[in-house]
Amino acid sequence: MSKFTRSRIWEILQSGAALKPAQARALTARIIETMAAALAVGEVIELRGLGSFETRERKAYKAHNPRTLAPVKVPPRRVVFFRPCGKLKEAVNAPKETGVCVK
Repeated sequence: MSKFTRSRIWEILQSGAALKPAQARALTARIIETMAAALAVGEVIELRGLGSFETRERKAYKAHNPRTLAPVKVPPRRVVFFRPCGKLKEAVNAPKETGVCVK
């Protein structure tokens, strides 16, 4: 299984949108920074054809240290949750040889 990383996005932007490497890096960084800032203030990010990102509150709970078995209080926190859209689910679950692509 291969990874889809920032550098791959840079390559796609350079070839597909004819951007210079520095422009592709700056655009990618700006998009990621903007998305992170939106999630930090509680906004929902909806990307048609991909899905939506939102933050959810996790309650505090009691756990234990597996090494010492000492009880540990885990504080409440916010986590990022991704909900894929139907088209993405279909594309992921389609047989590989069909070549289904999300558009």
